[in-house]
Amino acid sequence: MECVVDYLRKSDTVSTIGLWGRSMGAVTSLMHADRDPSIAGLVLDSAFSSLRELAEDLCKKHSSIPNFVIGTALTILNSSIKDRANFDLNNINPLKNHVDKAFIPALFVSAKSDNFIEPKHTQALYYAYAGDKNLI
Repeated sequence: MECVVDYLRKSDTVSTIGLWGRSMGAVTSLMHADRDPSIAGLVLDSAFSSLRELAEDLCKKHSSIPNFVIGTALTILNSSIKDRANFDLNNINPLKNHVDKAFIPALFVSAKSDNFIEPKHTQALYYAYAGDKNLI
């Protein structure tokens, strides 16, 4: 996100930048918002509050695997990703790490019937968001 925004600013063809994202795109926008307050506005469609919580929700919804097995599997998966890509899935957590420091005007959008990212994720982000905000 930072590279794209920098490219647009250097192009001299863009005067104002707003970010719109859906799902992971909305999370990416949120995770960039606290680092770049010059963004004019955000539209955040179906953002999830944390990748780990989303993965747990999906496992519970679509399987009968016990919670402790889900937690163990996600820990092992995260360890493997850390080793191979030097990346921690637990850091994809805009609720914990970003929204309380972002002040860009934001429109949060969620659908009551969304069966992938439940509205509770977007609602939690909305309530914790520090800036001017609306939720639909």
